[in-house]
Amino acid sequence: MSNCDLLIERFCMTGGNSPIGYLKAYHTNLYLSADSTKVREALEEGIAAATMFTPEKMKEVSDTQLRVAFDGDAVLFSDESERIFKAHGLDKFFEHEKAHENKPLDHGPLKGFLEALGKLQRKFFDKGLRMDCPIRTYLVTARSAASSGAPKGPMLEKIRPHLFFDDQMFHVEGAAELGTVACHVPYGIAQRLAKK
Repeated sequence: MSNCDLLIERFCMTGGNSPIGYLKAYHTNLYLSADSTKVREALEEGIAAATMFTPEKMKEVSDTQLRVAFDGDAVLFSDESERIFKAHGLDKFFEHEKAHENKPLDHGPLKGFLEALGKLQRKFFDKGLRMDCPIRTYLVTARSAASSGAPKGPMLEKIRPHLFFDDQMFHVEGAAELGTVACHVPYGIAQRLAKK
């Protein structure tokens, strides 16, 4: 998928004003920006959004598939599990997960974007072309005794996603160092703890 094949259907010039109202009107599935203030504003309005960090030297990625990798907690799902882990540690986290294993987690800020990708994928699946679908999505999550979690780099190295979304800057910075376009989702408990 080369950049010259990107079809732009709509655009608006805001004269420096916030684009958020336009994003809602256009039913935007994902808003990426280098401006973290506007990203937070979009998230507050219920729009899937992330601050994008482009690495100096980008890894080579597939030109026949769009690969998108997501963290789970506070990205696709609510930050409920992350809050328990941060407040009570790994053992309590595992106890909570076991006790609630049949209860779906509430949605996170990028769930709608994943669902939009899923609708595109289903068009291929419905035609029996599952393996020919050019869109691949991945859940890359890690939990360990370390306070910031296990590194995600080895998995990202293997996947080589076009975009990686995470709520923790530790993982976003690590992905960018590997040459991955990494996107920070400023949502949930990790943001409040980072400010302290």
